[in-house]
Amino acid sequence: MTAFAEAWLLAFLLAATLGAGALAVLAAGILMQESWVDPLRPVLVPVARMAWLLPVLALPLAAMVKELYPWGGGKTLAVGLASAVILLLWAGIGRVLARSGASPRAAGLCLMLLLLSATIGLEDWALSRDPGWTGSLLGLALFADGAAASLSLAVLLRGCPETDEARTGMERALLTLAVLTLWLWFVQFLTVWAADLPPEAAWYLRRQEGAWLWVKVAVAAPALLGALALAIVPQWRPWRMRSVCGLLILAHGALLLWTVRPDAALAPGAAHGRPQGWVDSIVIVAVALAVLLAARVASRAGRKPV
Repeated sequence: MTAFAEAWLLAFLLAATLGAGALAVLAAGILMQESWVDPLRPVLVPVARMAWLLPVLALPLAAMVKELYPWGGGKTLAVGLASAVILLLWAGIGRVLARSGASPRAAGLCLMLLLLSATIGLEDWALSRDPGWTGSLLGLALFADGAAASLSLAVLLRGCPETDEARTGMERALLTLAVLTLWLWFVQFLTVWAADLPPEAAWYLRRQEGAWLWVKVAVAAPALLGALALAIVPQWRPWRMRSVCGLLILAHGALLLWTVRPDAALAPGAAHGRPQGWVDSIVIVAVALAVLLAARVASRAGRKPV
């Protein structure tokens, strides 16, 4: 049961970061009236319409919370209610942003609510597994990283924009999100290092052990820095656009795994088992198929005449 709970948590966080990230990208594009958002609407709008799927994916976690979180027997009700409010808020934001006539003012309000709610939600879902870890920038970093990965996925699915204006805007958006992600992760590390606080330092030291060190130094860091190295020079060619997007997606997956999975050893259910890679793969593929099916249904619903 523990292996399944850990796999479901990872799959839910992947869906939550990508889903919230896609909503943020769509909201930012509408707010700033960017031309690059129009070619991506066939991908982003169905994702916005299926934001209702995130509360459904969170339901199994409610039954497994005592196996995953040290506070599972204490403040479960409070965190559960806050999580429900956040996920239902995202579903409502998705409906607003999916409308063809969504205004910049509405998009700005949606983006502000996403920023606040995602920071709180991701702190609770991904970072509260360590009792000694306190509030940080890492919830915001996961949100920014998810936005970069969502935009990258949309670009890979729809291709590079045809006009120079749209292509330049997309280049700047990808570069901005990549820089923001790196900055947030670095500032959080620098803050912990300068403060020399043992609980926060222990969080990082746990991720310097065994395979987790290699996840960071051989996958996550090279992918993010490689994306920045390719993105910093303007006037991208199509191959460079695809390479930047692929590296940002890889960096997001590696950073999410590096953030969440080392704390499985602290979970109350750790004594009854440990995560299994094959279980992770099965659960993530199953969730991905469910999401794709929901996206297909949402896309068809969006093409129906009103």
